[in-house]
Amino acid sequence: MVHFGQYLRDRQILGWEEYYIAYKSLKKRIKQDSTRAQNSSIGAEERHEIVKTFSELLDCQVEKVVLFMIEKQGLLAERLQKLRKQREAAATADFLIESEVDEGSDLNERPSAPVVVHWQVMDEYRQIGTELLQLLNFVELNVTGLRKILKKFDKRVGVRLGGQYIASRSNHPYSQLQQVFRTIGIGAMVATISRNLAELRNESLEAASASSAVSLFRYAALPARIIEEEPVIQAIEETMQRLTHEVNIQTYLSKELLLPAPSRRQQEAEAGRIPGLVQEEAHFMSIQINLFNTFLYMVNYYIIVPSSDDYAKLLDAPGTLCGVIIGSMPLAALVSALVYSWWSNFSYKAPLIVSSFILMAGNFLYAIALHFDSVWLLLIGRFLCGLGGARAINRRYICDHVPLKQLTSASAAFISASALGMAVGPALAGLLSRINFKIYGTLPVNFVTAPGWLLFLSWSLYLIIVLFFFKEPDRATALCRRMSSHANLNTMDSIVSTDESTLVAPLLSGSINVANGLQGYPSDEEESRESTTEGDSDYGEDKAVETVSDLMKELTRPVKILLWVYFMLKFASELLISESSLLTDYYFNWKTSQVAIFLSLLGLTVLPMSAVVGNCISNIYEDRVVVLWSQVTTGVGVAAILCYSPWVHYSAYQYVTAAVVIFVSTNVLEGVNMSLLSKVMSPRMSRGVFNCGLLSTEAGTLARAIADGLISVAGKCGIQNLVNLTMLPTLAIVAATTGYTCIGYFTLY
Repeated sequence: MVHFGQYLRDRQILGWEEYYIAYKSLKKRIKQDSTRAQNSSIGAEERHEIVKTFSELLDCQVEKVVLFMIEKQGLLAERLQKLRKQREAAATADFLIESEVDEGSDLNERPSAPVVVHWQVMDEYRQIGTELLQLLNFVELNVTGLRKILKKFDKRVGVRLGGQYIASRSNHPYSQLQQVFRTIGIGAMVATISRNLAELRNESLEAASASSAVSLFRYAALPARIIEEEPVIQAIEETMQRLTHEVNIQTYLSKELLLPAPSRRQQEAEAGRIPGLVQEEAHFMSIQINLFNTFLYMVNYYIIVPSSDDYAKLLDAPGTLCGVIIGSMPLAALVSALVYSWWSNFSYKAPLIVSSFILMAGNFLYAIALHFDSVWLLLIGRFLCGLGGARAINRRYICDHVPLKQLTSASAAFISASALGMAVGPALAGLLSRINFKIYGTLPVNFVTAPGWLLFLSWSLYLIIVLFFFKEPDRATALCRRMSSHANLNTMDSIVSTDESTLVAPLLSGSINVANGLQGYPSDEEESRESTTEGDSDYGEDKAVETVSDLMKELTRPVKILLWVYFMLKFASELLISESSLLTDYYFNWKTSQVAIFLSLLGLTVLPMSAVVGNCISNIYEDRVVVLWSQVTTGVGVAAILCYSPWVHYSAYQYVTAAVVIFVSTNVLEGVNMSLLSKVMSPRMSRGVFNCGLLSTEAGTLARAIADGLISVAGKCGIQNLVNLTMLPTLAIVAATTGYTCIGYFTLY
């Protein structure tokens, strides 16, 4: 096992030692900063100063590497320029000699010296190529050291500096980092070397073939490499490709993602860099089935909202029981999400089939509860619907089994399917409000039971589709995507490390050798095993978070803040939607169809707002800025919806305006919050049981369950007090969340 610090020292080129990144010194600085950051009395300004100072240290290191690289490029370019002039002079001399040779002269009398001269010049070009390869290895090693140092800072200090540093430095008009990343000058020299080698090789062949028998004998004795591709050019191209891939990963750190970031090994597999593992294209029909499950579940959740209070009254229960009716579904989903997250480690099709059966049973019980006049049958039906919720599977499938090139579009489709289901659910409730007949003259189908019957048939159809059209993804690819430490991947670890650019073959073959060439970096998993005396550890991406104790270690302050923000926004939006039928009936005498139209229009605002945030707001402001101000506008909406006096008329204009502000603010907040959450979470939490998708699902589901329960409890004090008894605690939660966000604002990178 070799730690990266030792690895860096062992592979430094003689005479270049002072120009490498000061990895050891930076690690010591991280230790000092970590000690300061762990002090509970440290303020936000001091924490910001730590980040600023460390960033400046990194700038100095990058500047040192860049200036040395430019200096070496200049020396190599100067040598190439001299060779070019020599070739031009030689070509002029050859032309003059040929013009003086009599056309009738014997071909055997022509000199064969140019063949020898060509090989001498070719060797000089190869030598320059070898030194250029050394320079590329120098750059590659320093880029890796920079990334590792940024990761260590994020882990030890608890501040997400990596993506912020790369994004800010690489986008600057006079960026030194871009000099390292783009290697434009090196690419130009590679083109010069490869072109001249090809020309010289062709000229040598032509000169040798035109010579005498003695010359032909000499040609036969020439090295076999004359008809082979130049190994040095191949080695340079491989190194530049790896360096380009490393740069893409650095850029990827600063992008906004809606789902957990894919692992490095996943990207390697999709690029075809892992031998023996062929990247399987995503099965189109399976993706559509997965999205349809998301859509149908959201329809199932929201279709009963406009009529749930009426259903409770028909069963001789108070209308405020609608909170329990709606909330029983997310309450059950708290348990089922954990089970489905574990089950998806082994299969996707089987849990989807089981969840479909459970949802069919739940909706059937919901539909027949009126016939049997049983509130318990109604609640059990909704509880079963929650147990059948497979959103954890939907998120996991997209994260693990959609190729990287399709991941963004699949993520957008997932959000759109959820938003569409949220809008279609209440709309269907409005369309079904006029239905009234009986099945076989006994089972009533009316405005409260029709949603249950419709969803029973829908899930039956979905079950058939899953059975015949859903394709279980390749589990070998899933192993790669989850970065498993299973034995059948151990051989890959020697070729492709968990988080490093490594060689898949020796850089040079034959007579060309670079003693200081890279032979493959130590993996982060190896480096994470450094002795505790050094106190040096990395994320150890290969090890997923599978236990509660591991989970608690990974819950850093920014993760806690964003999970709490997610809880708050779901709490506020759930209260708004679930109590809408009660409040609009009490204050405005709205019918079920009117409530359905209102909620549908409210749900349709998600899609345009997502487009505005994705295309405009997120490009202008930092995520943390949007998160903070979205909380403020949510608080304004909650304060505006309160009823300040029983003697003052509570108008529909006030309610609708405040509802729109709350709903739009929470949806804007959700998108940006999830994007930021995917950045601040450890890579270990992107897979395994306790993954990012599960934690966010659990936080949101718990918020929904508590909010729906609060409606039923507050309703016992009278409908006239419902809006204040539910929204005042919401305002307190929003205020507390905003304060918590301000405290940890500078940790949200």
